[in-house]
Amino acid sequence: MSTAFSQIFDSAWSIFMVILFFGGSIFVHELGHFLAAKWRGLHIERFSIGFGPRLFGWKRNGIDYRVSLLPLGGYVALPQLADMRGIEGESSADMEKMEPISYSSKVIVAVAGAVFNVLFAFGLATLLFFTGQPTNERQNSVEIGYISKSLVNEDGVSVASPSSQAGLREGDVVRSIDGKPVENWTDIHQSIAISSGISDDGRRKIELEIEREGNAQQVTVYPIISQYLKTRQVGLGPGYTVIITKLAENSPAIDAGILPQDTLIEIDGEPVRSIEFFRNAIADKAGAPVSILLKRGEEMIETTVTPESVEIRKDGTRSTLIGISEYTTNADLAHVNPFEQIKQVTITTWETLGALFNSRSDINLSHMSGPAGIIRIFYNSAQYDILFVIWLTVLININLAIFNLLPIPVLDGGHILFATISKIKKEALPPNLVASIQGGFMLLLFSLMIYVTFFDVNRWISDSSDTREYVEQRITPVFGESGEDQSSDTSIDGDK
Repeated sequence: MSTAFSQIFDSAWSIFMVILFFGGSIFVHELGHFLAAKWRGLHIERFSIGFGPRLFGWKRNGIDYRVSLLPLGGYVALPQLADMRGIEGESSADMEKMEPISYSSKVIVAVAGAVFNVLFAFGLATLLFFTGQPTNERQNSVEIGYISKSLVNEDGVSVASPSSQAGLREGDVVRSIDGKPVENWTDIHQSIAISSGISDDGRRKIELEIEREGNAQQVTVYPIISQYLKTRQVGLGPGYTVIITKLAENSPAIDAGILPQDTLIEIDGEPVRSIEFFRNAIADKAGAPVSILLKRGEEMIETTVTPESVEIRKDGTRSTLIGISEYTTNADLAHVNPFEQIKQVTITTWETLGALFNSRSDINLSHMSGPAGIIRIFYNSAQYDILFVIWLTVLININLAIFNLLPIPVLDGGHILFATISKIKKEALPPNLVASIQGGFMLLLFSLMIYVTFFDVNRWISDSSDTREYVEQRITPVFGESGEDQSSDTSIDGDK
């Protein structure tokens, strides 16, 4: 009963977070247009969250405040700014009798939505500055902690990992990618994914500057497109401290005297750079003793443990383990200046947009998320980390600001474009022409949203299928005996 109540509460809380932060971001944008229009004396027909038929709302002082059927954005109907009757519905006002508004008023009203999004983002970023954002050594690392031996490419074929072929090593420190300095693993992941380098023989190419044993080196890596992410991947993972938090019962780790809160320092004389590195190090050591150096408090402890090959899935899949059920790494709260937060989010948004329009990049519309995908991320995140939801809202608002100012008809930037053309021509553009262009681009925009939503739903189905298959197949490894299959929530040796 308590579990069911908890699930209902979590769902209700997540829905509330979606409405508050995602819906709030749209509301803030439209509020900017609304207040600017009131300030500049424009006639306001409607203030709508969503498009299409009216679901509910109220009228006050001649303005229809409403929530509409399609939750794909929102609008403030301003007949003097642009003829949007084909999109927003018929206007009760006689547009021909309305006084034309100045160029400055058009620009101010059009820009106001983006300005309010930026102000909202800055306010939330300031809140994050004071509360701090959870961060950890894994996220902040620029050291290579493990190199995959193989990757599955877009054709479903397992191939040697580009990093291993390029001669990269665990312990190398990444300084820049394609000439751009990197400061953390997010930078590294983003730079690889959106890279657009092509070699003379037509292969995808990335130039890494690394530091190895104090010496700078240039390394060329030829990435593949991964089967799951569909982006450029090279088979790298970050380096970080591995702190054991839970051990499996009757496991070799317990027999060797390993305790929760011990830190893995070395295995057979090699520094343990990540849990993945540790797994690779014992992968072919079943039944063979390995030497492990631990840190317990301020004390260094050396012990010997013998890994076991145990069954981890109902289909008979086996893995070599010592019984590390759960682990963590060094964590902290980052108090990042709000200006720096806005700067980083803006750079990331522009770089992603640039990659989207770069024919040499492998980023395309299938990698984008529409309203459905964004709502899903908000919904899932709200159950675990409210601070991440706030950071995500900062990202969404900067995205909304930049996207809406693109000079595309229907968007705010399109209104500015039409106003500027009229200013240069010193005459208004034909209303029918403007309406036709606006309608055509709105149809295109909705088509793109449907296209992106298809991939959002496809990812949702794929993730759900993978999770279900994992839950159905996993079993608790039994050490020291064959044992019977059991279901369990326990991850083993960091295999999360």
